[in-house]
Amino acid sequence: MGSVVGQEYIAKDPERRGGRAIIAGTNFPVSSVANYVLRHGLIPEELVRRFPHLTLAQVHAALAYYYDHREEIDAEIAAVMSEDAIGRAVGHVGAVQLRYDSQADGFVVIHPEPRQVRPPVGDAPDPAVS
Repeated sequence: MGSVVGQEYIAKDPERRGGRAIIAGTNFPVSSVANYVLRHGLIPEELVRRFPHLTLAQVHAALAYYYDHREEIDAEIAAVMSEDAIGRAVGHVGAVQLRYDSQADGFVVIHPEPRQVRPPVGDAPDPAVS
């Protein structure tokens, strides 16, 4: 019986990207390939044009890995999108307070750190100038 080949393009190392599946020899997650192709509609050739360090074979191998491990990769995509959504919701305000909502099965932003909006002394607009 012959040997199974085809996964030499994919690596998982707990020291890199938290053990997420990545394209071997790169730091590019399989979940990013799946997200670009399946959710954003890029064709594999366009992904290679945008990221010239990737080969078409690597992109197709990442997609094959995705289809073989769909639940795992979809969970990664959801987690990354949740982190991005929190960042967009609170902006760059520093520390935020989160609360886990078991009904939503996720974290909810409770309170962003208040920001100072007052202009520094001496930079206040001159009321005489309009």
